[in-house]
Amino acid sequence: MSGASDPEAPKAESAAVSILTVEDHAATREAVLALLGSAFPHCKLLAADSAERALELCRSAQPSLIIMDVALPGMNGIEATGLIRQMHPAALIVMYSNSDMAIYREQAASAGAAAFISKSGTARELIPTVARMLPAARKV
Repeated sequence: MSGASDPEAPKAESAAVSILTVEDHAATREAVLALLGSAFPHCKLLAADSAERALELCRSAQPSLIIMDVALPGMNGIEATGLIRQMHPAALIVMYSNSDMAIYREQAASAGAAAFISKSGTARELIPTVARMLPAARKV
């Protein structure tokens, strides 16, 4: 099935959208980038291995959509989400974590995350979640 003939294909919706993946584990970060790259080839993909690097990229590149790990060395993803939402309020943030505990979901929502997915569900949840958010991300 070709993306060019499918009116709901991510290609049309993802033009000019930049997606930042914030993940400290290199193999996981690369896997997420590969998933995003294959599903959304017209998006600009950025990566950070820490919250501090993510903040730098948010200042310079102003990504439209951010995939943020909760557990990061130094500043955690929930703290970083709050700071990013202050500096770049239109950015959409998807939190993801190894732990699917309700407290993380609540803290992520309070910090301004638009969605939360469990890392165990990344393969089946990440692409549909990002696809749902792309129309709004294009306006960022």
